[in-house]
Amino acid sequence: MPANVLADTGRKARAAALLARGVPAANVGRQVGVTGRTVRRWLENPEYAEQVQELRRTALGETLRGLETVSRSAVHILGRVLADDGAPATVRVRAAIGVLSLLPRIAEHVELEERVALLEAATACRDEGGAS
Repeated sequence: MPANVLADTGRKARAAALLARGVPAANVGRQVGVTGRTVRRWLENPEYAEQVQELRRTALGETLRGLETVSRSAVHILGRVLADDGAPATVRVRAAIGVLSLLPRIAEHVELEERVALLEAATACRDEGGAS
């Protein structure tokens, strides 16, 4: 493979990683040695755009796993504060409000996960039925 093609492939990969982190195309271009217009043109390619989206999904998944881990500790700490009769009432009330305020968001997240799973299953069934 020619050196310029390899260089372009490396630039595109670095650009995809930067775009996935939310860096604007013009800044990405400067960092990888092309114009912002070139980066935007790369994004017009559906395969490249999907690569960037996949990198975003991967990064988001890693972030969510990290939040899931620390949220368990946070819930445990809030539970201890709530159970501590020696803690000031205002602290216990704020801890309770904090826990309760998360419930609707958690419930919404669980519902969305279930809905997405149902849609994916329906799509898979439809695709299998159409492929036969």
